[in-house]
Amino acid sequence: MDHRLSRRGLFLGSAAALLASALGGCDGTPLAAPTDAPTMRPPDGTPLAVWELTGGLVGTAMLALRAPRLVVFGDGDAIADAAYRSRLDPDQLQSLSTGLLADLRSSDAQKQRTAASPIAGAPVTKVSVWSPTGVLTFTAEGLDELKPEHVYADALYDARDRLAAVHKTVAATAQPYLADRVRLVAMPVDGEPATVNTWPQDVTLPEPDRNALRKADLSGDAARAVVRTLTRDLDQRGAWPAYRTTGGDVVRASWRYLLPNE
Repeated sequence: MDHRLSRRGLFLGSAAALLASALGGCDGTPLAAPTDAPTMRPPDGTPLAVWELTGGLVGTAMLALRAPRLVVFGDGDAIADAAYRSRLDPDQLQSLSTGLLADLRSSDAQKQRTAASPIAGAPVTKVSVWSPTGVLTFTAEGLDELKPEHVYADALYDARDRLAAVHKTVAATAQPYLADRVRLVAMPVDGEPATVNTWPQDVTLPEPDRNALRKADLSGDAARAVVRTLTRDLDQRGAWPAYRTTGGDVVRASWRYLLPNE
């Protein structure tokens, strides 16, 4: 289901109340009243909610490595940027799920108000929420950039804001997310960088695709070798070190941990 563009039909007070209810307790503030634990959860390994950005003014290699902004699983495990993790308690999880489903099922979220003005390089926001009857999804190009024009429904911003608040809390805990699988991405370099490292012997450089991008998902000893010897672009700002391969090529490379559902 692809919910797009709508009139501003939600009362702001109600939206704020829903947001506070959905996220109450994430920052240590207790909920006003406990809710029942979710009676139905997605299968193991299937996300309950996902917030991600696609496209935008980002290079091909960074797009290949980009992780979802936030993934929340049915057991309460919440992972931000494939870098930090925390856990939502049953009340928080139920409130988040209930609020997101209400947002995406809203009639306001399913209507288009006006055509979006083109914004070069604007990323696409995608939010997906699991339900027993299927996954609900909306995609919105330039969601933040077009907010002053009231192009998108308030309900879509409410959904994004719920997940953004959880993301902020998870990232603030600074609990690292670790996994036994990684994604390695490398790209060719034009010219000679000021600093060039030697490509580690115990890491196999992936074969290039037709666009010269090198990408591989690794596990076991291969993944451990990457974690041990290659620098990670933890903040996703594109600060990838340069390496010279045994064949004399120069590449820039980075990696991240894979999520349970990847």
